[in-house]
Amino acid sequence: MIKVVKFGGSSLASAEQFKKVGNIIREEESRKYVVPSAPGKRFSEDTKVTDMLYKCYAEAEEGKNFDKQLKAIKERYNEIIKGLGLKLSLEEQFETIKKNFEAKAGKDYAASRGEYLNGIIMANYLGYQFIDAANVICFDENGEFDSEKTNEVCSEKLAATENAVIPGFYGAMPNGKVKTFSRGGSDVTGSIVARAIKADVYENWTDVTGVLAADPRLIQNPAPVGQLRYEELQTLSRVGMQILHEDAVAPVRQAQIPLRICNTHDPENPGTLVRPQMEPGEGQICFAGRRQLAMLRLTCPQEPDAEAKLAAILTQAQLSPFSMQSVCGELTVLLPMKSGSERLHRLQEQAAQALLPQSCTLRENLSILAALCRSTATVPKLLRAVEKSGAPVHLLQKCGACALMLVNDSQYEQSLRAAYSASRDLHD
Repeated sequence: MIKVVKFGGSSLASAEQFKKVGNIIREEESRKYVVPSAPGKRFSEDTKVTDMLYKCYAEAEEGKNFDKQLKAIKERYNEIIKGLGLKLSLEEQFETIKKNFEAKAGKDYAASRGEYLNGIIMANYLGYQFIDAANVICFDENGEFDSEKTNEVCSEKLAATENAVIPGFYGAMPNGKVKTFSRGGSDVTGSIVARAIKADVYENWTDVTGVLAADPRLIQNPAPVGQLRYEELQTLSRVGMQILHEDAVAPVRQAQIPLRICNTHDPENPGTLVRPQMEPGEGQICFAGRRQLAMLRLTCPQEPDAEAKLAAILTQAQLSPFSMQSVCGELTVLLPMKSGSERLHRLQEQAAQALLPQSCTLRENLSILAALCRSTATVPKLLRAVEKSGAPVHLLQKCGACALMLVNDSQYEQSLRAAYSASRDLHD
């Protein structure tokens, strides 16, 4: 049995947390490959180390003295080292970081040092080999992740290593320049490593007990979700469930490796198991959401290339739509955008000039309420519950196994509560 285990920033924020993680890893000999994040917040008003690094590098980029900021980061790590009783010094690494900051090595390099340094500490603490992710996670010359090359390089390296720590979040381009995934990318690294080593299980440890049926900040004691299929978790992640990075499922799905989402603070809890198929009777209606959206809707029945033309306008404007759908000459685009954005209103003008639609409307201050429903009969009942609560649904779309209801942002919470309440009386 071989397990790859990834631990999030909150699980590694302090020496005390490191000890919890160490106990979890040592409890099972199968936990042979560890992917750490950078230290997260120790308390609510604290600052994540990644954010400290971004701020420190910004000072360096502006030619300012950044010694104070770098010292504060060093103290965070030294506090962990001291708390673990390790005979380890990171002075050499911090000297290198300082020189590279002065040489303007780039924001990706700066951000990646959080995981890099935490990986060194973790390897020292466990007695595992440290493998720099820059040597095994490959991006191409355009900065795009090279999946197949990574799998080849990583497989070869790990096959010769019985136990290893591989920092999450970053890799390198062919010229050696460090490149990061988007925030939360340590989840992706863990999945990549699991595929490369042909792991039996990929465990993703965080500060919540797996997937919950709704946001616990908005719904009191939401039901735990015991099992999901790969594609269901991918869809939920994409539409706003902040449990796992949306790109983290693909590598383990490709290799058919089960993924378990676990809680560092409650290691005995089984959490959520994600795999190709579920056990009968394990279906669970659950909800996710994405706030601050805008909807651009164009009616242009005489323009057969409307979708392609609008896609080109979006690309030129460097805007990534959440979704774009064309039905019977009506084109609807959802964009993650704050209300009042100049770019958004400029996009509306450009679309109207290029496509000459019969109508071109823009609606702002919207949110998506996504409901994972395995039975189509469930969707109308949830829709009625939301509308009965006084929240009009402006658009209903399908996204994988999820039904997406577009509601006013100010009514998102009441919509969620109404839908969740209705779901408790339904059997999906």
